[in-house]
Amino acid sequence: MVKRYKKGARAERELAKILKEKGFSVVRSAGSGSNISTPDLVAIKRRNVFAFECKAWKRLPKLKEEEYKEFFRWCKNAGASGFLAWKNRKWLFLDLNDINKKNIKVCGLTLHELLRIMEGEHT
Repeated sequence: MVKRYKKGARAERELAKILKEKGFSVVRSAGSGSNISTPDLVAIKRRNVFAFECKAWKRLPKLKEEEYKEFFRWCKNAGASGFLAWKNRKWLFLDLNDINKKNIKVCGLTLHELLRIMEGEHT
């Protein structure tokens, strides 16, 4: 369990560093991985808010029904665009609205594609 936590925390810190280097203000949740219903990462730039539920698993990531509902509610309440972020060999991302509908391995956005979308929301 500790090894899995460390792997997940390392992935969250990696994504936070990438976003910070792109000019985003980034917060990694202290409640990440616990029963507190907050996203793992929140990135903000020019009033645009992005929330990330991060997974660093070998197998395809899934959110439990209640975890998905809480993430959806949090994003709606905060006015955030939500994404499932999966770090396997590389980063892949699924929009909140696609999490339970699409396979991240097939339909996921690359990090480059996600950053273009995030930057595009600032124009």
